[in-house]
Amino acid sequence: MDAKNIGHHQFSSISEKNNIHFPQRRQLSKTTMNNSTDIRDIADIEILKQIVHEETELDTTKTMQKEEKEEKEVTPELPLELSIKRRLNELPEKDDKTVPPLTIFRIPAHIREKDKMFYEPQVVSIGPFYRGRENLCAMEEHKFYLLRDFLARYCEIDIKVLVEEMRLLEDQARQCYAERINLDSSEFVEMLLLDGCFILENAIKWFNNEPDRLKKVRWATDSIIADLFLVENQIPFFVVMKLISLIQADEKKSTELLELLVQYVKCYGATRFLGIVPFEVEVQSLFEARHLVHLCYQLFVPKRSSYQSNPKHAPATTSRRSRLFSSFKLCIYPQLNQGDVKQMNEGPTYVLPCVTELLQLGIIFKPKKSPADLLDITFQNGVVEMAPLSLDPHTKIFFLNIVAFEQSNVENEFLPFSSYVVLMENLVKTSKDVIALRQCDIMYTFDPSEEEAALFFNYSGRMVGLNLSEHYFTNLFREIKCYYDGRQSKFKNKTRA
Repeated sequence: MDAKNIGHHQFSSISEKNNIHFPQRRQLSKTTMNNSTDIRDIADIEILKQIVHEETELDTTKTMQKEEKEEKEVTPELPLELSIKRRLNELPEKDDKTVPPLTIFRIPAHIREKDKMFYEPQVVSIGPFYRGRENLCAMEEHKFYLLRDFLARYCEIDIKVLVEEMRLLEDQARQCYAERINLDSSEFVEMLLLDGCFILENAIKWFNNEPDRLKKVRWATDSIIADLFLVENQIPFFVVMKLISLIQADEKKSTELLELLVQYVKCYGATRFLGIVPFEVEVQSLFEARHLVHLCYQLFVPKRSSYQSNPKHAPATTSRRSRLFSSFKLCIYPQLNQGDVKQMNEGPTYVLPCVTELLQLGIIFKPKKSPADLLDITFQNGVVEMAPLSLDPHTKIFFLNIVAFEQSNVENEFLPFSSYVVLMENLVKTSKDVIALRQCDIMYTFDPSEEEAALFFNYSGRMVGLNLSEHYFTNLFREIKCYYDGRQSKFKNKTRA
């Protein structure tokens, strides 16, 4: 076969392969073929070149993709290694003393998922954890109304200055959260500004009794307050303090504005939700608060190291050896009417009888007159005196979030509020115990049934991690148990006689 026929054969094969059809060529005379080149042949050759070029490119692309795939299979750790290195480089230096500790935590999922209403905001999002949720978007618009009022109140402060100052706090604020925040810089800075002004403007309006778009909506006001005291729904308190310092350059006026915020927290925190008046503290000591929950904790959780056996005469603090000796002495030499204790409890008391069982053996429960705080509980001569407790839905939210804060905080090793919850879990086992405390004017409930109130204390006690051998009410547990065992022993002896 000559060269010309070979070329036509290859052309036909490629044409068939690519489904290309050409019109039938006209018959040309031999003379014409010898003297000139047919235009159609030239066109066919150009098409052939194009097809061969495209096929070559396709084969090259497939080869490159195959090589890339083989390369990835051989070294899959390379992109992961780079990702890990990038995350490590983003971490702050170990010796950087300016890096704040983690102060805003997530509730463990197995606890939060069981009762979301106690831990998740219902109306307003503060901080990044719940920002953008559909059911909270309406309040985002209200934040801009309050920001407008805030800027109008302090017209000498330009919005540009506020934004710049919040931007300077961004890195420090991000490092306060216990998990990575997926907000870009602008979103995060806007959040700090809006939420900080929201907290302050709400407090100022309350203090001055000023009108507000939501003031007449009672359920909204209570829900907003409850949301402000959720442990997951927080911004760092230094953001609020920075806003205060910007609008009140004078230190005295800044302190006055902080006092206003403290009164707001006192009114709606301890008084509104717990029904008691918090004790007074120096405002200067509150500058180091971590967030609003911590501020509230400082206002009504006592600074006493632990429960004292004789609060009227005992010193403010005692050593562990002194507390153990007092308990030892109490069990060997019972108080008047304390019964005959034949055998001393050598170890700590982990469990107490419930209220109904204690009442059956003559132990009396009385509301304490003018209690210093919620944890002001005393036991003497068979009488337990406690601060009255009003248990409504907001109180439950407040309770559980204070416990959650205390569980993530190691400031007070005795965990006073967690100890109180464990004490209540021991005393309240069934609806009968709730009824008994209500008849003693110690507990007021708003639950549909007493059983629901009892279940709340059973649930809250189970979420507490506590060293039961040494906590805030260790001595109280031991005193009540010694008295109870003595009375029980005396009752059994009389029965046998």
